[in-house]
Formats: sequence, C-alpha cells, structure tokens
Amino acid sequence: MHLTFTITDNVGRVIYANDNYCNLIGKPKNSILGYGNDILKSHLSTDKVYKELWSAINNGHSWKGVLCHKSKDCKNLWLETAIYPMQSQNDNQKYISIYENITDYYELQNISDTRVRENKVAIKNISDITIAINSRAKILRATDNEISKDYDSIVGSYVYDFLDKDYHDAIRSKIKEVFSNKMPLDFQFTSCASSSGNQLYISYIEPVFNKSGEVTHANITTEVKTKDVRILKRLKDIETKYKAVLKSCEFGIIIVTDEDGTIKEWNKGAQLAFGYTESEVIGRSLTMLISKKYLEEGIKELLKIKETTGGHTRGETTELVGFKKNGEEFPVELTIHEWYCGKDRYFSAIMLDVSKRKKLEKRLIQKTKDLELFLYRSAHDLKAPISSAEGLIELIKHEDIDDITKELLEMLSTTLDQGKLLFNNLAFAASISEKKNELNIIDFEKEINKVLKMLSGLDNYEHIDFHIEIEQTKRFLSNRELFCSILQNLIQNAIIYSKAPSDDFCPKINIDVKQINNQVQLIVSDNGVGISDKNKDKVFDIYHRASNEGKQGTGLGLYIVKCIVEDLQGSITVDSQLGVGTTFKIAIPNQQKHKQND
Repeated sequence: MHLTFTITDNVGRVIYANDNYCNLIGKPKNSILGYGNDILKSHLSTDKVYKELWSAINNGHSWKGVLCHKSKDCKNLWLETAIYPMQSQNDNQKYISIYENITDYYELQNISDTRVRENKVAIKNISDITIAINSRAKILRATDNEISKDYDSIVGSYVYDFLDKDYHDAIRSKIKEVFSNKMPLDFQFTSCASSSGNQLYISYIEPVFNKSGEVTHANITTEVKTKDVRILKRLKDIETKYKAVLKSCEFGIIIVTDEDGTIKEWNKGAQLAFGYTESEVIGRSLTMLISKKYLEEGIKELLKIKETTGGHTRGETTELVGFKKNGEEFPVELTIHEWYCGKDRYFSAIMLDVSKRKKLEKRLIQKTKDLELFLYRSAHDLKAPISSAEGLIELIKHEDIDDITKELLEMLSTTLDQGKLLFNNLAFAASISEKKNELNIIDFEKEINKVLKMLSGLDNYEHIDFHIEIEQTKRFLSNRELFCSILQNLIQNAIIYSKAPSDDFCPKINIDVKQINNQVQLIVSDNGVGISDKNKDKVFDIYHRASNEGKQGTGLGLYIVKCIVEDLQGSITVDSQLGVGTTFKIAIPNQQKHKQND
C-alpha cells in the first residue's frame, strides 16, 4: 500500500497508524498510538489553519491543506493533508487523515518565489518562452521560441510557480493526461484567476518521445489570445454553437455539473425525460434525479466514477434508476466525462433511457425460458414413440425372418439409437440454465474416471493412450452433472476424431485439470485428425459436424459444452491444426461464495 494515513478519535488521539506513516515521521508505532497527533497541533502551522481545520471536521466536513511536522531528526516535513470524517456505529466520531510528503516541492517553491521575482521582467512575455517539463511539472529547460536565449534561473522550479494556485489542479490533470495518453492537449488560463479583466492565455502541452516511443518530457508553449478581437469573437461563436447543440438535443439526456455535482447545464432531452424545466434544476444537486430507493447505491456509483476518471476524458458506463418529477422511476445508462474550463472542473453526464431495452430483455428472458421448457418437454415426449418402436423391433427379431430383414432391423435400431441420443441431448441442453444453480462438491479424479468408464465402449477407445494430470488444492463447487457433461463431450469428441493406430503412431488424449486462484482450468488435447481453419469458428455451432462419414455423434456436443461454460460464467477456447490435433481450454469459476449449505 502506497498511502500514508492515520485514524484519530474525536479529540485527536491516534488509534491507528500504518507503517508508511511511522516511517515518515521516524517513530515506532507504540510511541504514536494513544497519543495526540502532533501534526494536528504543530506550532509550525498558523492558528488560522487549525481553526479552519477543526471547524470543518467538527461540522462533519472534510478538510484539505498543507500541515508541517518536525521529524525525529528535527527536519521540517511539509505534508499535503486530507482529513475525512468516518461513519461510526457507536456515535464515537473518528477521522482518517491521508498525507503526501511534499517537502521537496514546498521548500523549492520558496526558492522559486525568489527566482520568479528576480526574473519577472525576463519572463513577462510568456508567449515567447518554450518550457520543457517532466511528469511532475518540474521545469527542465526554458528558452525563447528561437532557442537563442536560456532562462536557466527558473530551471528546477515548477510550472505551478508561475500560475495562480486556483489553476494548479487543472494543469496537474492536463500534464498527467499528456504523459499517460501520449497525446497533446491545450490549457486556458488568465494572468489572474480572480479577475476576468486580465489577459487570456492558451498553453499547448506537447509530449516528446524517445526511440522506444516513451514520453521523456513535454514542451509547453503559450499564446496570448485576448489581444486579437477576432479570436474572442470566434470563442464566443463556439460557445453559442455549443449551447445551441446542447439545448436542442432531444434524443439523449445531457447534464453538465460542477465538481460538487451541482447542475449547471440541462438540455431538452433531459427535460423530456425527467419532466423538470431548466429553472427547476439549475443550481441543484444531480442526486435529485436518482430514485430515493436507490439513492445510496447511486451516490456510491457516482463517487466511484468521479474518483476513477483521474483526469481522463474517457467515461465509465454504469446503470442507475432515474426519478422523474411525477414520481416515476425508470432505468438509465450513464456515462460521465471529466473536463476543465480554465481552473474549473466539470462533469458531463450523458444518460440514455433504457426502459424499452429493459422490457425487451425481460421478454427475451421469458421467451427463452418458454422455449427451453418447450424443447425439454418435446424431447421427452418424442422419446416415447421411439421406445415403442424399439420394443416392436425386438419382437420382430424373435420371429422367423430372413437375413435381409435382420440386416434392415439392425439399421433401423441404429437409426433409433441416434434419434434417442439426439432427443436426450436436446433435453439436456434445454435444462442447463436450471441445473447451474444446483451446486455440488466436485472430485475431479472421481468424475474423470467415471466418464472414461462410460465412454469405454466407443470404437478405438482401447487403442488410445490417456494421460491424466490433476492438481486439486481445495474444495471446488459447481454443478456435478454439467461438469461431467463438459468432460464427456470433450473426451468423446477426442476419441471419435482420433486417428487409427499404426506401428509408428499411437493416438493420445491428455486431460489436465488445475485449480488456479478461484477457478479451475480444464485442458483436453489430442493428436487426432484436427480441425481445418475454415471450420474452427464453427465447431460450437448447433448441429455442426466437420465430417459425418463413419463418425458417431449428433453435432450437439460442443454446442452443449459452450452453453454450459457460458452459463457457469466461464470461458472456452479451441486451438487446432489439421492433421496434428486439437486442444480445448476451459476456465470455470469456483461457485463457493454462492453455496449456502453443503
């Protein structure tokens, strides 16, 4: 764990400190626990800071800022600190404090402030300077745009030293994105964030790569935009077009919020979906649009998305239950994107009403269940006349019949056996979804031996060299019947499509079962006839058979295997070479956590 943190009680006593914190301040854990947190009362920070700190956390709010602590070797440690109230079941308030050591940066900033003042005249025209920085925004080199003059005195300082502090989070996010995505970005700021009357600048951050394609540093060049009236007019036109597109869009729900979740923009699609007018939602929290029943869950999802955006523009999709003005609930699919406008951080929430899709999904699930039930019952009902026909054939065999009739009866019996096998497979395929919830403890060795005994009557079985490897380290839970069906179909397939033995060739089948983490990996490989490239993508199709000539089977075996694996939330792959052999790899998760009673 890379975090440095402590947990304190309501009077500031440390009740937990992780190893990173102990190492940072140079004290053993037993001299920290039960004592007051020195960082929260150090004379090195002003009274105003602590007054704001305690006022915030006593009112149930979080606090962020920089605190100073004198380490064991009497050095000042400057820590960027975030303190959050913790939920407590017994009303004893606790706080978690997370620290980041910024001593090097903080002390260098004091030096940089002097450098900046000394070089203020030299760099007053920032649009003439190209700055090379690393991923932490440290200045590696500064030259004029013609590379005829160096500004060595600011090398070693940070870009933040030359920007209003209100822009620090925004530029940090942009720099991080340039280095991670390896793409150029631009950044807008004014010469003073607190005033709208100052000059507007746009900085372009370009990544620089080495021969391996890795970003070594980034170059920043800056332009002054407010000196050109045409640029301002163009920016205004862009803003007007943006608002026109946003407001008129009816087919999607688009909501823009600030970093606190306060709604700032609202399009027509959102108005049609939720029933609120723009004036009713602007300035209010986005949570007003989440169903009260699912509010806690919805807030958790929003916070998770907010924290994982990490300055990247790509959003994460999740599902929430929306809440209309008239009290109706409806499902929505939500994607949140993060962006900055100058120093301000915003989120665009793009929603899609998925009510119709959910209804169709529900109907599809029901139709699938109905179809499975119909298939199951039909397969069972059709087996009855086949059984009757088998009985009649046996009666005829006992009569005085000629050899041709006997041969015809044998052919008919074989055909009926194939029909019965087909109906059995269809009935089994239709019952997979129901069986998957019936869990059993699986003994891999026992089940493999049982399947091999069952298949021992197949042609060529006695000539095959079986190699079995099993690594079962702990109890494995799944449906025994479905697991055995996977084994039976894969091994049967390998036997059926094995090559005939000869003096210099022995057909082989390898069966490897291994438990890895919380799943089992099953590999069945052979040196049989193999599968051609044109048929490799079709092997799991229903009724597909690469060759019917002289081969037993119905064409349902691998289809059933894939259905079982997918229903068990597993995965299956096939690798084959014609004339060399085939390998099936299957991974199935352990259903341990779903088992209530053994």
